[in-house]
Amino acid sequence: MSRAAVLLAKRVMRLAEVHPPDPRDAVGGLSEVFRHPVLTDGSQAERERIMRASSESRYEDENAFPWDNYFGCSVKPWVGGDVLDLGCFTGGRAVAWWERYEPRTIAGVDVDEAFIEAARAFAAARGVPADFRVGFGERIPWPDASFDAILSFDVLEHVRSVRDTLQECWRVLRPGGHLLTVFPSYFQPIEHHLGLVTGVPGLQYLFGGRTLIEAYSEIIRERGAAADWYGRESAPATWERGNTINGMTAGRFARLLDDQGWRIELHARLPIGGVGRRVQGPGGRLLAGVFGPLTRVPGLREVALHRITYVLAKPSYS
Repeated sequence: MSRAAVLLAKRVMRLAEVHPPDPRDAVGGLSEVFRHPVLTDGSQAERERIMRASSESRYEDENAFPWDNYFGCSVKPWVGGDVLDLGCFTGGRAVAWWERYEPRTIAGVDVDEAFIEAARAFAAARGVPADFRVGFGERIPWPDASFDAILSFDVLEHVRSVRDTLQECWRVLRPGGHLLTVFPSYFQPIEHHLGLVTGVPGLQYLFGGRTLIEAYSEIIRERGAAADWYGRESAPATWERGNTINGMTAGRFARLLDDQGWRIELHARLPIGGVGRRVQGPGGRLLAGVFGPLTRVPGLREVALHRITYVLAKPSYS
């Protein structure tokens, strides 16, 4: 990583510079909100307000645009019995799934105690008997064969090891159970996870991951103490290929599934422009028309797919 490359990346990022909203005005779905002084140093009432608003944001988002859209069909036939939300954050989506799909039980796991505290409070307020726990995708805190379905939305790009997380999902699923996952490929042009700083797409095509992390971090530091709440907390980890992302691609993911013996029951290949709340109308149809044919071309599909989207089954044993 050269200093010249970092300076150039900063210059390009600033072509469409972005600032996140102040959590006192709009909480939204950002996990970084949990590091803002309004929550860490505020009153208990303010802390509870922020947590509730975070949960409600994901709940309302899910109900406004159900994740069935990413699969191109209702996923209810695969979501029954005992269900785990892998990467539940503050519980809003899990509660929405409980209400829509009516499983026997709903559980959730995420990495931060504050997220789980918020999820438990939101579920209790909605009358949902959910079981939320702190844990990691690579070490899911339930015994073998605990679930009939695992749902995971925009999570697998963030785990330390996709291979180990898939193995854990296999372990905690019962035979015949299903894993439903939706997440962006590393090369999806608008999913570089630098959106708190820039709206320039495709930066990962131009710069290496470490260069982007350093440029991103420097821009936030240059914004001063008021931006500390959404700055990076540590140096890049060995698994990071970009800011909090592991670099998983559609091709690599398909090979992992084959290696581990997953049975593919649905592989949705919706293109950029073919799904999403912001692509309704002629613009979305134009994008879908351009990217649609590319979703079946190896290599090009990494750019063209809106998300990597599968319904996977752990085969039943006789």
